[in-house]
Amino acid sequence: MKARLLLLMMLPLCLADHEIQCYGEDFLMLRNQLLQCTSKVPQACYTRVSGEKGCIRLEFCQRPGWTCCTTNHCNV
Repeated sequence: MKARLLLLMMLPLCLADHEIQCYGEDFLMLRNQLLQCTSKVPQACYTRVSGEKGCIRLEFCQRPGWTCCTTNHCNV
């Protein structure tokens, strides 16, 4: 039973086609924490004018106030 649960938890990681490492920061809990983001769609690291940082789908990068980059650790 535990082995099945572990395999089910790892399934999204195995199905992910894209991976990027970005720094995450928000106003509540995260303070420059390294995030490992995996997804079926391409992602970018972002920084917003508010100082928020993290991983996001590429279409969000077109919005005003968002700065994006596509290499690991690029949003320091």
